[in-house]
Amino acid sequence: MRTDSLTYYNDSVFVKVRSPSGVEEHMPRIIDITSGNLQDKPKRKFKYKKWILWSLLALFLLGLLLASILLPILLSNKKGTTNSTTPYSITTPVITTRVTTTVTTTVTTTIITTTVTTMITTLITCIYPNVITPLNTCVNVQLDSDNCGEVGNICPSNTSCSAGVCTNVPGIQLKNPIPIWSASTNGTADDQMYDVALPWSVTLYGTTTDHVVVTTDGVLCLGTCSTTYAETTLPSDTFSSATAFPFWDDLFIYASTSQGIYYQSEGTAPNRQLIFEYYMSHYLQATQYYHFQVTFFENAPGVVQFKYLDATDGGVTCTVGVQGTATGPFILYSYDQANAVQQNLVITLDTNLGTYTTSNG
Repeated sequence: MRTDSLTYYNDSVFVKVRSPSGVEEHMPRIIDITSGNLQDKPKRKFKYKKWILWSLLALFLLGLLLASILLPILLSNKKGTTNSTTPYSITTPVITTRVTTTVTTTVTTTIITTTVTTMITTLITCIYPNVITPLNTCVNVQLDSDNCGEVGNICPSNTSCSAGVCTNVPGIQLKNPIPIWSASTNGTADDQMYDVALPWSVTLYGTTTDHVVVTTDGVLCLGTCSTTYAETTLPSDTFSSATAFPFWDDLFIYASTSQGIYYQSEGTAPNRQLIFEYYMSHYLQATQYYHFQVTFFENAPGVVQFKYLDATDGGVTCTVGVQGTATGPFILYSYDQANAVQQNLVITLDTNLGTYTTSNG
């Protein structure tokens, strides 16, 4: 059927058609054509379908959003129920392994038994010149005579380890030295002073303190100090506080050796000893060695002891003694005196009495 045109009469529409025999006829069609309904109805139908599609899409997206919120909550509740202390009728053991921790849980109808085995690996880090040993300890290969230069290298008897080499030069005598300045680690030092916090207080001439200052010129101060290297007789106006002069001279710490200033506390209270150990050479004279200890006694406040392990020049250019202030009181053992300081000499100075005694250590 072919439609050629439309003819409108009121509310009726006649459609002109051609029959198979070729005869044209007008066929009536009742169509509401008021207010443009003839053109609008298809559009309205399309818009209605489009609105339905968008509504369905919105509902679908809303469903996804709700699922993303509710699903984790539901799963969490389910997991929480599994780990609760409520008895279960499960008799099969549950074994869980996580990296280095193995957790074995056995659950019965009335008892929950949990066995936890934790494997812990301890990482030991040694900072050079400290090196780790097969026993997982750190040793100083620059100073340790049993591990000189490398772990397991033992120096012969009557020798020491200096800068990682076994030598006839005496090494540090303290068993557990705490370095204040170490040549093997810190390098050279000249005319320097270092503040040291002490584990317990020491006393000289009535001055008691838990902080001292040590210098690379063989001086130890219980207050203000100085790096003056040119020794004088005592009392010295350069040092205003209580000061010990075990070997006041122009000394020098050379790098890549076991030289330095160390200390350690020995014994138990109230009979502890605080020992400072100086090991150095003379300025511009690397083969002259000066090695001595300064000891304070917890049970004898005001008493200090000097012990000399080596003094190449015999003390001909040094000052040895103690003083309370820049003007005294003081105890002078020697000042630029030849052969005054010999190996193994021990000087005990009592600032309470103002006296000193000597002996061989």
